[in-house]
Amino acid sequence: MFAIDDSNFLNFQDRVQNCSYPKYPLLINENKSDVLNASSMDIKSNGEMYLNGNVFIGLNEGKIIADSATFIQKQNSVKDIKNGSIYHSNNYFNFLTGSLEKKSGQLKLDNGKTFLSERNLLISYESLDGSLGEFLKFKNATLTTCSNNNQGWEIEAANINIDEDTSRGSIKDMKLKIFNKKVLMLPYLPFPATTKRLSGFLEPELNLTSDGLDIFLPYFWVLSNQSDVTIAPRILNDRGAGIEGNFRYLTNAESENYLDLIFFPEDKEFKKDFGNNKDQRWAFRFKDNRQLSKFSTYIDWSKSSDSMVLLDLPSSITNIANQRDHYLNQTFSMNFISKNFYVSLSREGYQSLNPFINNGYIKNPGIHIEYFNNTSKVSYFTKIDYASFDTDKSTNQFFSNNSISETGKRSIAEIGAEILYDFKYLNIAISGSSLHKKYNLDKKNSQSISSSIPSFKINFSSLLKKSTTSGISLIMPEFVYQKTNYKDQSLSPIFDLHQRNSGNLNALRNEYFFGKDRVPDTEFLAAKLSWQKKIHKNQKFAFQLIKKNELEISRVINAMLRSPLGKDSQIGSKLSFENNDLKTYVAANYSQKRNLLNYGETGIEIKYSNMNMRISRNFQRNIPLLDIENELDYAEFSLERLMPKGYKIIGGISKDLVSKKNLETYFGFGFENCCLAFKIYASDKRLSKYNFMNIQSQEFNQIYWEKMISIENKSRINFEFELKGLTGANKRINRFFSNAFLDL
Repeated sequence: MFAIDDSNFLNFQDRVQNCSYPKYPLLINENKSDVLNASSMDIKSNGEMYLNGNVFIGLNEGKIIADSATFIQKQNSVKDIKNGSIYHSNNYFNFLTGSLEKKSGQLKLDNGKTFLSERNLLISYESLDGSLGEFLKFKNATLTTCSNNNQGWEIEAANINIDEDTSRGSIKDMKLKIFNKKVLMLPYLPFPATTKRLSGFLEPELNLTSDGLDIFLPYFWVLSNQSDVTIAPRILNDRGAGIEGNFRYLTNAESENYLDLIFFPEDKEFKKDFGNNKDQRWAFRFKDNRQLSKFSTYIDWSKSSDSMVLLDLPSSITNIANQRDHYLNQTFSMNFISKNFYVSLSREGYQSLNPFINNGYIKNPGIHIEYFNNTSKVSYFTKIDYASFDTDKSTNQFFSNNSISETGKRSIAEIGAEILYDFKYLNIAISGSSLHKKYNLDKKNSQSISSSIPSFKINFSSLLKKSTTSGISLIMPEFVYQKTNYKDQSLSPIFDLHQRNSGNLNALRNEYFFGKDRVPDTEFLAAKLSWQKKIHKNQKFAFQLIKKNELEISRVINAMLRSPLGKDSQIGSKLSFENNDLKTYVAANYSQKRNLLNYGETGIEIKYSNMNMRISRNFQRNIPLLDIENELDYAEFSLERLMPKGYKIIGGISKDLVSKKNLETYFGFGFENCCLAFKIYASDKRLSKYNFMNIQSQEFNQIYWEKMISIENKSRINFEFELKGLTGANKRINRFFSNAFLDL
């Protein structure tokens, strides 16, 4: 149940805000429009009917209640209504005197109040002329959504007009009061009279940043029920003026289709810092996903004028890339899938957002054909991949070191099968595959390179279940033996567009090392024990223990590492607990041979009715782009706290424990009740100072690296202000925090 206080101010139950007006409940109309009742009725000679005491007159979608009134049957109208109330389509009209034509809905009311439920607007007026469901014209009126104006806002106006057909309103000669203090006077102000999607200007966005004052003025344009456009002129004090846009549309219920654009004809700071003669800075992203029967197409295509435009001009309007993204997708695919058959034709490429790394390869075309058949006992598959790789000729602005020396074509064929045996308490899965790779390089006098790599795996597993009155327990033991034969692949190029890190050292299943161009030889035994317990009232426990012993060293992996690795024995574990108020976990993988922690992560999330707090830490080795230490170590903290009477604070920090730097911080304060909301958020982002591999000289790049770091140190103070019912809520959430490890 909700609590209603005298001022009808902010009330919360289970973090849900209650803004209902007890005086104006939801109207349930069960009366016919020809119903007419009163304590006494006096029919005059001219046919007019005088009604006195407890007057009730039925309307289409409503009713009239009054102390007295005169009903004119020939005109189907009511005049001389005293102390009346009109209820119509969940809108309420209380007044001292008035009249209404039932058929047309035209009304004239004096000295009353009107409640428009859709936007929770309460209007007091001297006179009201209009037509129910069409238009309303208020004179000498006040408008608010607050029952106590001393704790909210109120507008005094000479005229307030609402067109219910177009769902628009306007205010003339207005005076805005907040907390009963006059703060603004305007001769004219339009506003939306509906909560539905409606074309018009959105609330301006005002931010103070490290580049000066940042102002957005968005205009929202509804094209159809399935599409809309947002256009936002933008002024960034130290950089110049530009424009941003967002076009959204639906092609199916689950698609995220949009076109985002940022365009600045000139960036003053960019010229100053880097002496660049290129005036225009821009970026766009086009994302489209379509499904037609068994066919589908997918496009995710982004491009920017330079690698740093999204660092310099972060936006809350567009969704081209996060400040920490390493690349922009430039991918297109056409796909066909049937019951046992799948075909994909694609083009794949990426634009680097790191000014020290070039764009790399373009895969054009890429063809994938797959046939698969699954039954309860036996399954098998055949896969064919063909790709042609060429270099992306464009280079970044600061550093030109294209290490790509080989282009050509790659063909991969793979066949495999799996047999399942089910016994009472034991499941056995035996699988095998053979992969054949072939390369035809573009360089002169090159011969084709081919290799065939077989793999075998046997898996023993079981599921033990125990049910009690308090819940259910599951125990799942598993034992795996896997072997992939060695094949020298050192002469094969590495065409894959993204290097994978060597996380497969921690995996039970075989993963491609560096994509499909390096398949590591492996032979290991692994055992896993998982336990889960589910208790009523949404409590869950889970524990997992993994032991992996390598039987042979991987010559493929050692050929790619500076320091060879011997056979290793690893142990990993994970423990987690969850209920309605608490979620926590800890996980780690430890190398017994090297006496090192491969990775570790831990986190806790605490939820109460008025607080949400999250803490996490993530550690990982074997990150290809880092320096010789080759590790990441992050800690993150965030807090959201609801305070009494509608106040709220949020805050968070992300810290790199290797470089001892704060990567991202934010802090915010807000106030919200049923009639207004006010928020201030301050945020700061910066990039860790890592050393990148495969660059010519650290001395050459140090100057540019320092410039990049200084540019990405983005500090912002963001303001949001909303008059409930008068202005629409700004739904664009500023991207303060990456939450890289807080998505528990």
